[in-house]
Amino acid sequence: MFNAMSRAEIWLQDTLDQALSIEDLANHLGYSASQVRRQFRQCFNTSPSGYREQRRLERAAVLLSLTSQNIAQIAIRCGYLNHSSFSRAFQRRYQLTPRHYRQAISGMRHLTAPEQQFTITIEKSRPRQAVFMRVYEAPEAISGLGSKKHHANHLSCFEAQLGQATPTIALPDLLADKVEALDTSALQNKLRTDIGLYLEPSTTLENLALPVAYRRVDSPSQHFAKTCFEHFDQLSDALTSTLLTVIPQEHSFHISGESPRVLWHSDHLELRVPLLRQTRTEKVLSDAY
Repeated sequence: MFNAMSRAEIWLQDTLDQALSIEDLANHLGYSASQVRRQFRQCFNTSPSGYREQRRLERAAVLLSLTSQNIAQIAIRCGYLNHSSFSRAFQRRYQLTPRHYRQAISGMRHLTAPEQQFTITIEKSRPRQAVFMRVYEAPEAISGLGSKKHHANHLSCFEAQLGQATPTIALPDLLADKVEALDTSALQNKLRTDIGLYLEPSTTLENLALPVAYRRVDSPSQHFAKTCFEHFDQLSDALTSTLLTVIPQEHSFHISGESPRVLWHSDHLELRVPLLRQTRTEKVLSDAY
């Protein structure tokens, strides 16, 4: 049942901006709504709706901290129907209105640059597929990261189809942890790491039945900030440098709030932070705010 509730948690994460119900989640899993409520609470110590609101507000805290997007835009991107309902929920969680929270953490826009310098570029990816398994641990606590054998631990029967796949992890909590929006003392707030493989453009797993712990992820073409580094313990500094590079370029791009990824290449690691291109309408709204 835990695998089913993990799928439920991932579904809640992936649909933060949509007005979906517990019945929609139950239909997605093939269980009754009462079963989902009971089993989800046993696994995560909260209800599905409570968990979704928690994750919505964490993403909102990231966007308030690291972008100048209009608060009404952030509310919509985080699944709230209007500014007032978002503001009430945010204040319950952080004891500050979104506006006052943004003012209080404005120092995030003046992060201290790490001593080591990193090469950071903004690029656009091609559509690709990845395959991931979710682990409820911080990446530092997971042994074997970067090893293709470890990342494909239960996928040996698909070795031919995987081809020259690149070991990767997705980090849904990395940005929220960076802006201290997480409460990792609670059971349901344990850090999450998606361990997987980033497939070559010509590779597809559409018709393969993956082990239950794994899921296919379609990665659309999107802009991202690319930062190369040498050792995994440099990830925090690499992320800080990335944010310091991206934030001043908000007239063109801003942080999307989606999960950053780390890819292991033969001679270096690569951090990818998803970006959104700033539209003219967004710029007008942000300037007006």
